[in-house]
Amino acid sequence: MQTDSNLCPECGTRSPLKSRLCPACSNPVALDANGSIEFWRLGEIRQAVLNGITRIVSTSLHLPVVVQPSFPDPRPSRRAGWNGVSATAFLNQIDRRSRRGTAFSVGLTEENIVPGAYWNYLFGYAYLGMPSCVVSLHEMSSDDPATSLLVKRAATIAIHEIGHNCGLDHHGYDEGIACVMTADTELDCLERLDKGTHRFCRACQHVVDRRLKR
Repeated sequence: MQTDSNLCPECGTRSPLKSRLCPACSNPVALDANGSIEFWRLGEIRQAVLNGITRIVSTSLHLPVVVQPSFPDPRPSRRAGWNGVSATAFLNQIDRRSRRGTAFSVGLTEENIVPGAYWNYLFGYAYLGMPSCVVSLHEMSSDDPATSLLVKRAATIAIHEIGHNCGLDHHGYDEGIACVMTADTELDCLERLDKGTHRFCRACQHVVDRRLKR
């Protein structure tokens, strides 16, 4: 297992997770995200895509967003022979970066994420009640969508995974409920994602509001 660290966006120096400034060039590597949703990028994300995702997530959850300047070291989540990086290792990296007072920590990547060696892809990954989640743009980009559609897809998945952070489980498609928590691991695909909503149903919204003490 590689030692986890943050990569300075200016000089590429690896910094300990507790560092706020790069030890080599003194540029910020971690910003205060108290009361905010923070985004960590595993690799570069197109600025227009990043801006669109964070805007929708911020508006939907009524919380400010902080995009952290540094990048998690990709080495701890690499797995030889897998179809992508380890979703569990990536999620654990983001959770290690979550600080007291941060509302939610979201990992975002253009790389494919998978939970095991024989999986093809995941849109996102989270554990119930954990304050962190991860989202991959890889499969969402497979049909070369317009930027606006990619943003909608990714924001929907981010909000869905944050729902899991709040303790919410899935609604089944057969329930006929219009809610961002409607999903099925065996059935989810781009077509279903595009037909869905990025909003919570009334019952799920109540749980989210209670989690955020509103």
